Parts: sequence; C-alpha cells; structure tokens
Amino acid sequence: MPRIHLVSNLPGASALGDHLRGAGLGPTSARSADALLVLIDRPLDSGEQDVLDRARQSVPVLLAGPTLRSLPPDSPLVEASGLVPGRVTPVHELWLLPGPDGAEFTTRIGDFRPVDQWVVPDKLADDVEQLLMVRHELAVHPVCTWRPSTGLGMLTLGSGDRTLADPAYHRLIGRWLRHALGVRDAPPVRVGLLGTAESAAFHHMAVDVTEGLEMAAICDGASRPPGRAGDRAARRIVNPADLVGDPEIDLMIVATPTHTHTEWAMRALEADKHVVIEHPFCLSTREADDLIAAASERGLVLVVHPDQRDDLGYRALHDALRAGAVGDVLWLETFQGGFARPAGTWHDDARVSGGVVYDRGFAHLDWILDLLTEPVEWVSATAHKRVWHHVSNADHTRILLHFAGGAEAQITISDLAAAQMPRFHVVGTTGSVVSEIPAEPVVPGPRSGRHAERVLGASAGQLNLVAGNGSRTRLPLPPPPVTSVFHNQLADLLVSGWPMQHTVEVARRVVAVMEAATQSVATGGAPVTPV
Repeated sequence: MPRIHLVSNLPGASALGDHLRGAGLGPTSARSADALLVLIDRPLDSGEQDVLDRARQSVPVLLAGPTLRSLPPDSPLVEASGLVPGRVTPVHELWLLPGPDGAEFTTRIGDFRPVDQWVVPDKLADDVEQLLMVRHELAVHPVCTWRPSTGLGMLTLGSGDRTLADPAYHRLIGRWLRHALGVRDAPPVRVGLLGTAESAAFHHMAVDVTEGLEMAAICDGASRPPGRAGDRAARRIVNPADLVGDPEIDLMIVATPTHTHTEWAMRALEADKHVVIEHPFCLSTREADDLIAAASERGLVLVVHPDQRDDLGYRALHDALRAGAVGDVLWLETFQGGFARPAGTWHDDARVSGGVVYDRGFAHLDWILDLLTEPVEWVSATAHKRVWHHVSNADHTRILLHFAGGAEAQITISDLAAAQMPRFHVVGTTGSVVSEIPAEPVVPGPRSGRHAERVLGASAGQLNLVAGNGSRTRLPLPPPPVTSVFHNQLADLLVSGWPMQHTVEVARRVVAVMEAATQSVATGGAPVTPV
C-alpha cells in the first residue's frame, strides 16, 4: 500500500497522522514515501523546502489546508499547481460536489460537510484535474485538484482542528493519494445475504445504493422477488447451505436470528468468504474469539453491523462530549422503552435472541463504550419478569457499568415504563446533557424487531446542554446520513483497503460486557468483571 510523508506544524495534524498510520498509508520518511503531504500555516523553512524540492522530482506532492495561502505569490509551487489563489472565505459549512474529473474520487464520500475556510481561485490552468468542488456565489469552484504534468495537487480544506480530526477528511487524503498514483478501486464485491425478511430488506436496500457492493444472492425465506426492479436483480436461493457454498459470492451478510450467527458466520469463513454479522455479533466471548481467529487465519474481513451508530441523538451527544461540553463525564445514562406488549417474535425469546441484554442492549453499550473509553472494572445487572408472560424475555432490565476512572453508566430497557425517561442523561464536572421528553407520549404499538427501534429513537427528543448556572443550550442534531455510513465504509475496506471505524474488536468488547451483564442477572445483580 502506498505511503505518505507528512510535513506539518499544525497541532490538529496529529490526528490525521494517526489515522494515516492506522490505514497503512504512513506517515513515513521522505526517502521511502510514495507521496508528500504538506499542511502548514506559515512559509516553508529551508529544510522543508529542501525536502519538498527533492520529493517533487519523483513523487506526487499535495499541499493541503492553509498551505497554499501561506506561500509567497511568486512561489514555484503556486505556479506548478496551475491555480492562482484569490480570496480566503470565512469559516462556514461546505457542501461538497464531485468535480469533472472526480467521479471515482468522490465515490462513497457520503454527506461530509466540513465547517472550514477555503481559497477561491482566481484562475485555473486547463490541464488541472478538478476532483472536488464547492458551489459558491452562483459558481462552482475546485477545492481539491491534481495536475499530472507537474505532479502537484491542492486541497484547500483542512485549516481547523475539527476538519483535521474528521475521519471523512482523512479518507479524502487517502483518496487523493490513490488518484495521484493511479491506483483504482478493485471490482465490486458480490454480496450474499442470509437473514430474515425484515433484516434482509434493510441490508438489501443499503447494498443496492452502495458503489463497490453488488447484491448477488438472497436467502431470506421469502417468496417475493428481492427488492425493487432494477439493474442489480439478485438471485433468490432457498437453501442457506447453497448460499454459503456459492462460488460467485465474495461477502456474506449474516442477519439471521442471533443464536445462529456463529454457525453461519463460521461456515462462511470456512468457505473463504468475507463476513458481516448483524449485531449483537454473538452470545459469548468464546464465540467471538473463535470467529475473529478464523477470519485472521484466512486473511478475511469480519465486521459487525452496529446499526445505531448513525443515530442522530447519539452523534450529537458524541460531538458534544468530544468537544468537552460537560468536562469530565461522571455519569451517563440511557433509556429505551415504554409500556408496550411485546409482539412475540424471535426477538422476544431469550433462547433465540439471547435475551434483552443482547437483543436490545447492544446499541446502548456500543454507544457507552465509545463515549467512555477507560476499562470496565465491573458490570451489575438485574431483570424483572412480572407482566408479559407470553414471551421469555425480561420485562424490565437495568445494566450498570463501573469504569476504571470512577465514571459510571446505566442502561434501562423496559416494556413497563408508562412514564417516559430521558433517552440520554449525562452528568459532567462542568455541566450536564439531558434529552427532552416528548410532550406527546410515544405510542409505538407492539415491538416488531430491532429496526423498529430506529423509529422510536427518532422521536425521543432533542438534547439540551445545561451549564452550572442553569442556562440551557439546545444541541444541534446532525443531518441524517444520505446513505449508510457502515456500508460505504465496508465497500471502502473491500475495494480500496481503507479500514473501518467500527472494527470487530470494538464489537467483541461489547460482547464481553453483555456476557458479564447476563451472568450478573443470573446471580441477582452481583458485580462481574468482563473478560
């Protein structure tokens, strides 16, 4: 994989360097680099200029962020870029567009909307490739370019720490490197989907709109034609074993009832197929470790679909806590539920779903472990079975996590909560964040499965940041994702080699906590240390 040498004096560039290193792109020494990336907000010193002059003789060079406007107007780099810089815009939100030469460059870019400033070019040479554009004052201007004749590119985004820390920006850097070196994506990955009709429909829609993934075959027990009519009609397979053994399938999505995840995922790995498993992954750390080892031994991809990482409330809370909005987090609480009779599907059967902790707790635990990164010292959980005796899952469950630094987190999942609780409640050393409880009660009717919870989440109230003096500030919710972030990243991994943010090791940590919580329930709430 090609590697970048990074030259920067910006404090925020450390996050970019860490991400490039994790992606196998560098940073590396100037002598062994395949490309040079420069991110500075001052004129080049003599040593940096020497490195850049030598690098330009043999490798592509990308000037990013404030570099262009930090160069003197007569710099040979400005001339080599083919771009005459004009004025610098104020910081504002940018909506990015594919450039005339950027169709593959912008594939799976998603809805990245950086809040940044950029340089409006006064003039552009005819031989400059325009990869990424911004609409500004009734015109469309390039913010990312590449000039093959001089081996030099410009990316005028990346001035602030927020942009430099954004994984979407890191991916743009990687995409520019691949474009400059002439590296193209691998052919689309052919997908086989094994699951229930409900889960299959969700994944089918996501795969169908994701460049780099191609739905080849479906086994979901349904008799109707798969999906909508279109160019990518998938074959329907009746026997799951035939799907696993299909030589035309590269990747298998396992979205079956939870107690069968391990069996079908292992069979797919043994058939040399990459595997995506629907959350909650599996029912024990032993199963998780066996699957991870099997994938590693064969050099195959194994990932878990986290489902609610794109939840708007969670994303707003994540951004606020990362920005230090409440200081150090001491207490984090989440809630899901209402007073609702379970529908009686396999999700409500403890033998099949693993119980409430696994079936409905994964997303909450995934959120908490992402927000509170210290080791979990112990888990305590209790469950009550009092009302809904037509199903075996608990009616009301409470999970408490204690972290090494002293912070604690609690999850309440209830089908007996006639009065709604805040969906999120965070207590920090300088403030709190709390969800508003909707004025009108949420009446969902019988629960019909995991994906139905997305609808409940969307109506669970805005988030307010409460300061020590009692003042309240409503946190802005991010825009809904245009496409599935997970499936875009999955395609990036398989056809471009770019790592996913939500790895199987992250999911394994969640499984360890769920396993500990289940053991705690069995002992009446005694603390259990995850393994």
